[in-house]
Amino acid sequence: MERYSIKEKIIIHLIILTALALLVWGGLSYFTSPLTQVFRNRQDTNINFLILTKPAMLISYNPGLQKGVITNLTDKESLLSIEEISKHFKLESTPYIFIPDTQDRKLFWDNFKESLSVWPKKPYKVPYYIYSYLKMRFTKKTLISVSDFILLSYELPHLRGVDFTVKETPKQKAKTKAKQKTPKPEERQITLENKKQEDEILIVEVFNASDHNGLASEVARYLRNLNNEGIFKVDVINFTTSSERQNKTKIVALTKRLDALKELSKHLGLTDTEIHYTEDKNAICEARIYLGEDFKLPKTAK
Repeated sequence: MERYSIKEKIIIHLIILTALALLVWGGLSYFTSPLTQVFRNRQDTNINFLILTKPAMLISYNPGLQKGVITNLTDKESLLSIEEISKHFKLESTPYIFIPDTQDRKLFWDNFKESLSVWPKKPYKVPYYIYSYLKMRFTKKTLISVSDFILLSYELPHLRGVDFTVKETPKQKAKTKAKQKTPKPEERQITLENKKQEDEILIVEVFNASDHNGLASEVARYLRNLNNEGIFKVDVINFTTSSERQNKTKIVALTKRLDALKELSKHLGLTDTEIHYTEDKNAICEARIYLGEDFKLPKTAK
C-alpha cells in the first residue's frame, strides 16, 4: 500500500480543513444572503452581474424564468461608474462586480459557456473553480460573498448556453436634427416572458455558413418534418447559402418568442449555443439560423 509522506499528509489535511471551513462559513452566511429567498422562491426578478472585460458586459439573470440576457456594453458605456450603469440600464438592483483574468470579452463568454456544460460532466474540476473564486476574492476582483458563490455554483450547472440571450445593438443610423421620441423602458429591454404565442408557427430562415453543400436544405427538410409530425410548429420560408463562413452555428432572434426559440435550439441539438437578439423591422421571419462548421444534424427529433 502506498504511503504518503509527512508533507503530503499536511497538504491533504489543509485541503480538507479549508473545504470544511468554506462549508461552515457558507452555511452560516447562507441565511443572510439576499439571493437565498430569490432562488428558493424562484422570484421573477433580475440578478445583475457586471463583468469588467474590455469592453464590459452585463449579465441579467432571472431565477424565476431561469433565463438570462447578455448586454454588451460599448467602450463609452464601459467607462461609466457603477451607479451610472445601474441608472443607464434601469437595473432593479446594484450589479455584482466581477473582474475576470482574461480581458477579452468573447474569450470570457466562451469559457463561461464551457464551464456550464463541464461542471455536471467533470465534477473533478470544481476545486479549480473554488480556487479561482478564492483568488479573486482575496485580490478584490470580486465582492461576491461565499454564500452567494455557493448559491450561484448550485444554480449555474442547471443552465446551458441556450438559456442566455445575447442582446445585439443594431447599427446606429445617422443622427438627424429632428427630435426623436424616447423609447419606453419596456421597448428597450428584452421581454423574457413568452407572449402566449405557443399555437403560432415559428417562421425561420436557414443559411448555410459552412462548407458542407446542401446543409441548409437538409435542415429545412428536418424542421418541416418536425412541423408535419406535430412535434414542433415551425416553417422555413427560405434556405440558402450565406455569403460568409462561420465556425460556430448561430441563431439570431428577431422576435421576443424566446421560449419557442429555446425549444427550436434543443430540437437542433444546440443546447450550448446562446440566442442572439437584434431588431430588424424589415425582417420577413422571426429568426435566422446560420449553420456553422460545427453543426451536426440530429438523427432524431429531440
